[in-house]
Amino acid sequence: MRTAMFTAAIGAVFCFSTPALAQTEAPSTRNFVQQVALEPRSSERPLARWEDNICVGAVGLSVADAQTLVDRISVRARSVGLDPGAPGCRANVMVIYAPDADALTRQIVDQRRDLLGYYTDGGAVVAGREELDEFANVSRPVRWWYIASEGAGAIQSRPGAEMDRQSSGRSQAAAAAGDGGSVTGIGAGDIQGMESVRTNGTRARTALRNELTYALVVVDARRVANLQPSAWMDYVAMVALAQIDPSASTQEFDTILNLFSTAPSQTALSSWDDAYLKALYRARRDSGGNRQFADVARRMSENISH
Repeated sequence: MRTAMFTAAIGAVFCFSTPALAQTEAPSTRNFVQQVALEPRSSERPLARWEDNICVGAVGLSVADAQTLVDRISVRARSVGLDPGAPGCRANVMVIYAPDADALTRQIVDQRRDLLGYYTDGGAVVAGREELDEFANVSRPVRWWYIASEGAGAIQSRPGAEMDRQSSGRSQAAAAAGDGGSVTGIGAGDIQGMESVRTNGTRARTALRNELTYALVVVDARRVANLQPSAWMDYVAMVALAQIDPSASTQEFDTILNLFSTAPSQTALSSWDDAYLKALYRARRDSGGNRQFADVARRMSENISH
């Protein structure tokens, strides 16, 4: 969706002095931020992030694997200053582990759009049809859908809308039917452990607010079967904690987002990933556009250098 700016990075290859190298660090992280961050529709808004609490739920996994996933994402969330929910909390991050993610996401779009916050009664302001079609039809090992107060490629609540989430997370995370957590036969119409996502309320908020309120992540069990669970779980953690552009080109960067490339270089969250998440959650919230991109990139560079 966006074209990365490589000019400064390429020019730096031929400069070997310490000052020159120092000057190229920020542009490199700036390119990373520009690639991975899903840009808000309004240039005045900051990048989306969770503001306070995060509660993870999972369906389609065994109880043990679901708890491992919940705990892994929650640990990452705590590291950036979020408060993971206690057992029984209402999930605002729901992960579906599906035997056929392509079929399941099409079923969700066709039959259970309420899981995406879509309502025919006007309860939600939705993103364009293009984003919905991409979620349903672009085959990926992991795909995601966000609900935010503002954000391209995500459904949007009305300004200040409160989200009514019935899904239970943490100790109720595993919701696979049948024999010890088998994912066989799980479908959009009978996904246990998660209910509709509904918007309501009109409480006003500042124009610069951009808060993630819900994320749905669908993992294709077949396409992660040969990976260490910790690897794809870290990938899920990355896309759950930050609003990531699914079309990002990240091959030149050291990131877990390359996990499904032809020659993956990372099987866990990298120092770049960790630096980006921490920078995102420490960045100023009173500006958007280029100023915030620069702020996140600067903080990211500082985190990497330490």
